[in-house]
Amino acid sequence: MPPLQPGDPGDGHGEDHNDEDDVGYVPPLPPEDRLWRHPSEVASGLGAAGPAAARPRLDRRVASLMLLSGLAGASLAVGAVGVLGGFDDRVVERQVAVRTSVVGPAADDVEAVATGTGPSVAALLVHRGDQRTHASAVVLRSDGYLVTDATAVAGADEIDVVLHGGVAGVARTVGVDDLTGIAVLHLEAELAGAVLADDGDELAVGARTVAVGASPDGGWDLTVSTGIVSATGRRLASGDGATRHGMILIDKPLAPGTAGGALVDRSGVVVGIVSGANATSEGTSFGVATPIDLVRHVADQIIEHGRAQHVWLGLHGTDLDVDEAMALGLSGGALVEQADADGPAAAAGIEPGDVVVSCDGDPTPTMSALIAVLRRHLPGDVVALGVHRGGETRTVQVTLAPKG
Repeated sequence: MPPLQPGDPGDGHGEDHNDEDDVGYVPPLPPEDRLWRHPSEVASGLGAAGPAAARPRLDRRVASLMLLSGLAGASLAVGAVGVLGGFDDRVVERQVAVRTSVVGPAADDVEAVATGTGPSVAALLVHRGDQRTHASAVVLRSDGYLVTDATAVAGADEIDVVLHGGVAGVARTVGVDDLTGIAVLHLEAELAGAVLADDGDELAVGARTVAVGASPDGGWDLTVSTGIVSATGRRLASGDGATRHGMILIDKPLAPGTAGGALVDRSGVVVGIVSGANATSEGTSFGVATPIDLVRHVADQIIEHGRAQHVWLGLHGTDLDVDEAMALGLSGGALVEQADADGPAAAAGIEPGDVVVSCDGDPTPTMSALIAVLRRHLPGDVVALGVHRGGETRTVQVTLAPKG
C-alpha cells in the first residue's frame, strides 16, 4: 500500500481513509516522513514446508532443543549477570530500569549487551498452512507473557516458541492491537522478564542501539543488528492500512530475524520492539521500532481486557506548516480544522483555527505527535492541552472519551 500523500482529502470528515485515528487529521507529510512498509519485508524468512501432517513439531525436538539451548545457556549466563546484574530481583510483572543517564560503552560490548538480553528474547516459528516464517518476541512478564510485532504473527495457525535455556512450547495469542501493531502472546512457563526502559526515559537521536532477536533453527540462537537512532516520533503508513505514530527510526535496515525482538540501548535496557518491516525514504532504508512505553501501555490493556482501549478527542486537522508557524511565533503545532460538536475538544472550548502546541507539557509540533501522546492515555483521563489562539497560548483541560 502506498504511503499517505500530502493533502489527502480523507473521507470528508477530516480523517484519512487508511487510518482509524484517535483524533482524525489530513496529514501533509514532510519529506522525511514519507515512509512506508515494503510488502515484501512484512514477513521474513518465508518458505514452503511440507504437508501439515508431515511438518516437524516442537514437541518432537524438545530433547535436542534442551541440549542445544542448555549449551548456549552456559555461555550466556555470565553475560546476563554482567550486564543485567542477575535475575534475583525479578518480579512477576516486569523489571523496569532505574537510571538517570547511560553513557554508551565501546563497540566491542555489543556481544555482552546481546547475550545479556538473550534470555528474555524468544524465537518464534510461525505456521500459516504449509508455510513457516521466523520472528522474535520479548518476555514482558515472568509469568509467561511476551510481546511481538503484530505483522510478524498475523494470520498464524500456530506459533511455536523456543527460549534460551531449553524452554519450548506453543504460544496462545492473547490479543492484537491493529492501531499500534502490537501483539501479546502467552506461554505456560516461568520466563526471564526483560529489563524495560522507564516511561520517563527519552531515547536520543544519535544513540547507539542493538536489535536482538532469536532464531529457532536447530534450537535457539541469537540474531543481532546494530544501528544509530536516526529519528524519533515519526509517522509511518503501514502495509495493513493503519498509520503508526511516534515510531523510532534506525539508520539502517535491521536483520530480518529481529522482527518482534528487542531494540536495546547500550546499557542492556529494552527501549523498543522491532517492527516487522523496514521503512524507505528517498531511496534510503531504515529500521523501525515501536517505543517501549507505548508497547507496555498497549500490552497491559490486552492482558487485562483482551484488547487495547484507545481514546477519542474529536479533533480533525493538519500539521501547521513552516510559514504559518513562523508567522505565529511557534515552532510547530497541530492546526485544528474541525472540532466535532459532540466531542471532548469542542466541550472544552477548542475551535477551528486553534493550534494545539502541547499535551501535558510535551510539545506537539505535528498532528502525529499529538496522536502519539494520546495513544498513551486511557478513556476518562484528563489531559492539559496547550492551545494557541489570537497570539496567546492557554491551557485547556480535556477529558478524553473512548474511541468508538
